[in-house]
Amino acid sequence: MELLVEKAINSASAPLSPGDALRRVFECISSGILLPGGPGLLDPCEKKPVDTLTAMGEQQREDITSSAQFALRLLAFRQIHKVLGMDPLPQMNPRFNVRNSRKRRHDNSDGTDSFEGEGKKDKKDFDN
Repeated sequence: MELLVEKAINSASAPLSPGDALRRVFECISSGILLPGGPGLLDPCEKKPVDTLTAMGEQQREDITSSAQFALRLLAFRQIHKVLGMDPLPQMNPRFNVRNSRKRRHDNSDGTDSFEGEGKKDKKDFDN
């Protein structure tokens, strides 16, 4: 696990925030690095190229890849709390609140709704 995380984070061109690092690790696993026929994870301590994943069965590799793809979908839809196995945090920023509608209809004095502003004036023709 540590080798996988180290490879995924060090392959980034710039420093990553913790959330971006987590997403990058899931992207790396989702891409099929663990699957048979994939690039695998080579042991940096061995002189000869040795795949560290030889002890894992094919079904385990597919299950982990599928779980990483599902976790990536959850992250994309702002449901990281499900990935981390915790309760969702309360929404503090009203920008992300779906119920907060920023548009409202303008109420005329006669009780009908209108989208036109009260202060709108007609153009006047000026004759000299």
